[in-house]
Amino acid sequence: MVEKILALKKKGYTIKQIAQEMDSTVGKVQYRLRKLQSQQHTSVLKKEKEFEANQVRPISDIPFSYELDRIVLLPQGPEALYIYWDLQSSTRHMVSHHFRKPWSELDKKLRVYDVTDLIFNGHNSHSNMDIILPEMTDNWFLNDLEANRTFIVDFGIQPHSSDFFTVLRSAPIETPRTESDSKRQDAVEKWKTGDCRSPEWFEQFSTYSIYSLLK
Repeated sequence: MVEKILALKKKGYTIKQIAQEMDSTVGKVQYRLRKLQSQQHTSVLKKEKEFEANQVRPISDIPFSYELDRIVLLPQGPEALYIYWDLQSSTRHMVSHHFRKPWSELDKKLRVYDVTDLIFNGHNSHSNMDIILPEMTDNWFLNDLEANRTFIVDFGIQPHSSDFFTVLRSAPIETPRTESDSKRQDAVEKWKTGDCRSPEWFEQFSTYSIYSLLK
């Protein structure tokens, strides 16, 4: 059942549409997704604990990869992010097989999306930019960003004369402010004084947005 849910999710189905397609209920579909997410989270924590337990080792023993499919964003200031990522060998093999080329011959990129106040579906960002990566790169400093904005970063492959192929997608992260955010402050003040039923930007968020991480 979970495999079919994920397959429909990958096609862009909403939770409600998936429930209808499977002749089930929204509650049951949400339960399956939450259970899968919990299992994945437990697995990642286990691998991270194993990694931490083996941190104090000679430099020669440090592996090239920790066999985790993840990409992480860390703020380095209002206009900068540090990005690092890792891939399982099985994932690299799967991508190589898909494109019928060795991993080392595939063109790698980071695609940076500005998703401020959006429910991101992979195509509706305010703007995006690409960064071509040298081979064997697993981290990057991203500078000259706009403060107080939300970003998502994809690591992927850019085949010749073909669309960008996402391999990893980060969780969203917000760059720090350099000054007060008057747009949101004004909206909250209107809400506090009863001039509107909810902050004007609140409608941009969805209770289902967490499930986009399972794509």
